[in-house]
Amino acid sequence: MNNYIFIRVVGKGSYGEVNLVKHRIDRKQQEAQLLSELRHPNIVTYKESWEGGDCQLYIVMGFCEGGDLYHRLKQQKGELLPERQVVEWFVQIAMALQVQNILHRDLKTQNIFLTKTNIIKVGDLGIARVLENQNDMASTLIGTPYYMSPELFSNKPYNHKSDVWALGCCVYEMSTLKHAFNSLTNIFWFSSQLPQMPSRYDPQLGDLIRSMLCKRPEDRPDVKLILRQSYIKRQIAMFLEATKEWVSLTANLLPLSYLSPCLFVRAASFRKTF
Repeated sequence: MNNYIFIRVVGKGSYGEVNLVKHRIDRKQQEAQLLSELRHPNIVTYKESWEGGDCQLYIVMGFCEGGDLYHRLKQQKGELLPERQVVEWFVQIAMALQVQNILHRDLKTQNIFLTKTNIIKVGDLGIARVLENQNDMASTLIGTPYYMSPELFSNKPYNHKSDVWALGCCVYEMSTLKHAFNSLTNIFWFSSQLPQMPSRYDPQLGDLIRSMLCKRPEDRPDVKLILRQSYIKRQIAMFLEATKEWVSLTANLLPLSYLSPCLFVRAASFRKTF
């Protein structure tokens, strides 16, 4: 019974009783299960997983040749990215977050990856959970301080709006090459002073980031509303047009048998219980 959580007694008889139980999923296995159910161009590609004879969980996923976004931003050495690049990545991350009501809970630039063609792949879903609907609330205190929402820091229930906060932090980081808030103070949400955006970017981008960093979750837009903003829709249209041009130019250069390389991952070891 160590692999199951007791819920309630369903019925009793002369020779025993029937219990309703729920299978206890090991945390290391949770990411593999979530990944196997997700199919999205901006989520890291799941290939397969298995438990080895050494009591290790093995996961095979698509390899992102571009590394993670955190180190990609470090490579800029203080030189700001073009606004178009920032928004392209912004939109791709947002599109990944609206898949199947997944609450990532640890969205940060270290968990966002890039292919060699600069396509975003959101990964590290090990602490993600699935909400039945967008109004459901989670309560576990989890995440990375630089990207944690005020409600998370205050140990209050949270939902997908907490991921919106983290998204705002990531977009600000892409725009300025620095964190939006100093996690060491833990008092940033009491201040009315929001971080400033570089003047070279469209003010609408700054306004959108500020809306995602509203202290109260109910004042933040959800991902669908973000993607419906006129500023974002214009950027999406330009991105799609550029993508069509790229495809037409490279269609005759890529072999039909082209396969993306795989990254072989061994998760942290776990013990069997009997």
